[in-house]
Amino acid sequence: MTEVGIRTAAARPVSSASLAVFRITFGVAMVLNVALYVPELVGSYYVEPNVLFPYPPFEWVAPPPGAGIYLVYAAMAATGVLIAVGRWYRPATLAFLALHTWVFLLDSTHYQNHEYLISLLALLLALLPADRRWSLDARRRPDRASDTVPAWTVWILRFQIGVPYVFGGIAKLNGDWLRGEPLRMWLAARTEVEPVATILTTDWVVWAMAYGALVLDLTVVGFLSLRRTRVAAFAVVTCFHLMNVWLFGLFIFPWLMIASTLIFFPPDWPERLAAWWDARMAPDPTPSVAGKASAAEAAAARPSAAPSSAGATGVASGRVESPDRAADLRPSAALVAFLAVWVAVQVALPLRHLLIPGDVNWTEEGHRFAWHMKLRDKSGTATFLVTLPDGRVVEVDPRDELSAKQAGSLPGHPRRIVQYAHHLSDRYGGAEVRAETSVSLNGRAPQPIVDPTVDLAAVDPFWVGAADWIEPLVTPLDP
Repeated sequence: MTEVGIRTAAARPVSSASLAVFRITFGVAMVLNVALYVPELVGSYYVEPNVLFPYPPFEWVAPPPGAGIYLVYAAMAATGVLIAVGRWYRPATLAFLALHTWVFLLDSTHYQNHEYLISLLALLLALLPADRRWSLDARRRPDRASDTVPAWTVWILRFQIGVPYVFGGIAKLNGDWLRGEPLRMWLAARTEVEPVATILTTDWVVWAMAYGALVLDLTVVGFLSLRRTRVAAFAVVTCFHLMNVWLFGLFIFPWLMIASTLIFFPPDWPERLAAWWDARMAPDPTPSVAGKASAAEAAAARPSAAPSSAGATGVASGRVESPDRAADLRPSAALVAFLAVWVAVQVALPLRHLLIPGDVNWTEEGHRFAWHMKLRDKSGTATFLVTLPDGRVVEVDPRDELSAKQAGSLPGHPRRIVQYAHHLSDRYGGAEVRAETSVSLNGRAPQPIVDPTVDLAAVDPFWVGAADWIEPLVTPLDP
């Protein structure tokens, strides 16, 4: 297809119903996400710790003093409500994006793929006309209401929702996952319910779940894109995410992905569903032949039930699109360039670890922002040796200062080890800092993860590529 053909197809008007549903479900999910975090996690994540581990080079991002972080979460919930109801939609979405990304950048200890995805979706939604239907903005300003949107608005969301699946599958093509680890370890830890816990540890269940997840991630976008397999693929995806809720929790991520995957259905699916429901709720279940004909004619005449009414002609629910509105459907050259760059970055970023020597699950170089989900289990210890100017050596146990989650994840993350070394160096007046570490990956025997002879206070926390002071993974995975 030529560039002109692509732009023409991208500008084709389609029903705005699915985009509106996406906006509503996203807003509701963000309110629920806040409700999950506020009771216990916000305080333990951002109020109680004395040390945070921001993402270099965003060390300047800091939480508000005192309990101000709770006000930030309250503002996120408020903007989530505004997004869902479509009031002050674009300012609310931009405000949510700023607040959520700010909190996301505060401490890399709490990195979650779904929090990264939320920021990406919020940025895209801020650019999309998702408030043209079923929103307070559309009701208050009928001139902005529209039953159609350009096809590219649905395409870009399908692409973004597909990225975690595809690259999550590619990331599973590694030796540990193909041997059932760390999934086997995690399933073995599920001892709460018998006899289910025993069944989960059997080899055939481990292999079925490991390879089933791999195949699903690699193929589900294709099956969702095909009309004949779409419903079955959605059912499988829903079961997959519900199983993840049962096994791992994963906060809002499974629910967000279930709702977001609906974007792969035809853009007018909410209208078709409403028409089907109306037909089911018809008062006369056994109409006469003439009545059946009349009902069929009425259904055919219903604008919201006719796929072509919102998809091709720009007419639905009796509203006719103006020429100016139709002109809005054509993407500008600047928009096309932005979306091209966006797609390129989303494809390249998850693959950057292939250019870096070493096992990404060990070195962590290229692990984040790459949809490497549930692929590693690290445990270990780290002791920091601070060499004072007078030659004395002070031994520091990070567990004495960090929160339990920070201290538990620190030994397995070289960048955070460097950040904590800088923190200790500043505390002790520019002292040299070294670390003695012992880390296990996916059940391997422990080994050092950083060179104990290197002054980590002299290492720049923001580096690109392979760090020679990270020890290579040499311990094999036991058969």
